[in-house]
Amino acid sequence: MRTIAVSNYKGGVGKTTTAVNLATIYAGRGLRTLLVDLDPQASATDFFGLYERTAQEGRGAVGLLYGNEPVERSAFETGTENLSVVPSTIELVDQNELLLREQRLRFALDDCAEDYDVCIVDCSPTMKRLAFNAYLAAAGEGMVIVPVKLDSTVMRGTALTVSAIESISDALRVPTPEWRILRTCVPGLMTNAEATGAAVLDEYFPDRQFSTVIHASSKVCEGSWQWQPVTTFKPDSRPAKDYEALAEEVLHG
Repeated sequence: MRTIAVSNYKGGVGKTTTAVNLATIYAGRGLRTLLVDLDPQASATDFFGLYERTAQEGRGAVGLLYGNEPVERSAFETGTENLSVVPSTIELVDQNELLLREQRLRFALDDCAEDYDVCIVDCSPTMKRLAFNAYLAAAGEGMVIVPVKLDSTVMRGTALTVSAIESISDALRVPTPEWRILRTCVPGLMTNAEATGAAVLDEYFPDRQFSTVIHASSKVCEGSWQWQPVTTFKPDSRPAKDYEALAEEVLHG
């Protein structure tokens, strides 16, 4: 099983959108896919209508990370074939992170590695052990995708995220996961400000960017209002085709 974490310490950059679309694409291609929601905001969980059920049944990311529950008891089936979700709830933010082992997620995924082909982890936009768990789970043959929006804050979350990915691996003496920057919400015609943001990324991370970019479109927002990834809501739209290309690049690029 290959683990792909999606992380940026700045919100509003398309992190959950990327995680949900990739998971849906891989499941549609016949890959047994697990989506782990490590964000207390639980947006990925909401996409699949699992929040209330998670709260009622008391299983999900909290039990997986803090109760040593296995993935098989923490994951829910979705309406999408080949796609299971370990959901989150707001209670995740109330947990004592000092009790969370840095490699808890990695060990849990190792135990279910024969059950899935790919795991997508939607990370919290905070520099906490939740994100560190995701980075360590992706160490080795995995990958961390860092979505970036081309605005005046382009380097704020990006630099912090990249530093954390490399620092946690050094501290625990594990391989640094491969990481790549993904440009999101890219307009057809860039303004001067967006062009400046692109130039900054090219200067600091010339060899660490995906060839694929995700273009801006109202279809992404329209689909999210109906809790549908754009690849399902409007599969012929430009961002849907972008995510298909990204899925291919992540696996084979």
